[in-house]
Amino acid sequence: MFGYAPKQLTLRQSLLAAISTMLVWGLEYYDIILFVSLAPILEMYFFPSKAAIVSAIETWGAFATTYFVRPIGAVIFGWVGDVRGRRLATISDAALVGLATLAIGLLPTYRTAGVLAPILLYLMRALQGIGLGGEAGGGAAWALELTPKSIKPYINGVMYSGLSWAVFLTSFVTLSIKSAMPQTFSIYGWRILFITGAIPALIALVIRLWGSESLEWIEQVKSKGIVKVPLGVVLSRYWVPFIALILINLGLTIYYYGGSGYWPYVMRDIVAPKLQIPSEQAYKWALLLGVYGGIGAVVGELLSGFLIRALGLKGSFIVPSTLLLVLSPFIVYLAFTLNPLSTYASLLMGILFGLAAAPQTLYFTSIFPTEVRWSAVAFGWNLNASIGPLSTAAVMLILDSSPSSPAMLAIYGSIVMITGALLVILGSLIRTREY
Repeated sequence: MFGYAPKQLTLRQSLLAAISTMLVWGLEYYDIILFVSLAPILEMYFFPSKAAIVSAIETWGAFATTYFVRPIGAVIFGWVGDVRGRRLATISDAALVGLATLAIGLLPTYRTAGVLAPILLYLMRALQGIGLGGEAGGGAAWALELTPKSIKPYINGVMYSGLSWAVFLTSFVTLSIKSAMPQTFSIYGWRILFITGAIPALIALVIRLWGSESLEWIEQVKSKGIVKVPLGVVLSRYWVPFIALILINLGLTIYYYGGSGYWPYVMRDIVAPKLQIPSEQAYKWALLLGVYGGIGAVVGELLSGFLIRALGLKGSFIVPSTLLLVLSPFIVYLAFTLNPLSTYASLLMGILFGLAAAPQTLYFTSIFPTEVRWSAVAFGWNLNASIGPLSTAAVMLILDSSPSSPAMLAIYGSIVMITGALLVILGSLIRTREY
């Protein structure tokens, strides 16, 4: 049942576990930027319709499917991780995410397979979401349980940086392949992006097949046994830390999805027409800002361990979130006006976001006991993941009703980001016990 477990925790084991989680989890943000960038192409190949609005709804429905099913994945893999073992859960969700992503890049189109093509796309998106529902949050529990306490803040920063590496790499790779294949990108290039996106998950799968079980989980099972319905115990006995998790994670999720995560779409289709900027220029600028923001976030996440040591876990949420709250309107103004200074502003925003976001995994895995940890963190995280992307719709509605002046667009465009930062601060003030 238990599989291989180390007699003692080592730096090598913790780094491998953290890297494997970084690789799989990074696909979450890779997928976000990739789908937003490729939406027009996917619409053309999988959802051709004489009515443009129908095609758009079907295309974005495929995107939303991944997020709607993620809580289901969290429940399934949360049970597996808490009851059957961390290692089995991590191997299974990595395989599911990697194979589903690979399959999307190989799918037949509507022209060759008819209605079967969009059905398969929806199915692969659902399987991908179920896998990510197990990985997001849960994989962090396993990796941190394999990490010595003295270095957890630093290993945590390395692990969490996978999300931002994905932002940087996706923006960079998309721009590079578009430049290298200007004539054939819409034919073959989009498939290359999905196929290469599966590689990190498959590398992580190999690492996990040779990885070890959580010694902490084994000791818990031997001494106290398992909890048959871990999520039920979480919601009945640990609802206070669960609320703290929801507020902090939802705030950061809203901040990302309501901000730079969707700038390529928002700036191209809403901001550019209002400010009379060429749409393609705004789109490419937004992708460039994604590169800078991704680099900044990686820096912030790698440095987050030092901030945690200096300010404690709660302080590491509050300080950078307060700065994001104050600076957001100015950063949005520079981005929307394509000001050259916006590259530095995006870099700064990325650093602050990375500093605020990375402590999540360390904090959330510390406020729930071992026997329910995977279920608690995965379900809370993925419940927010199914809600957070709606903040993009909120931004679009808010911006659509905004006056067409740069200053007002910046104010309207930062409302959701400010709200997200406030939620992080509020959640950080809830008193919780650490295990």
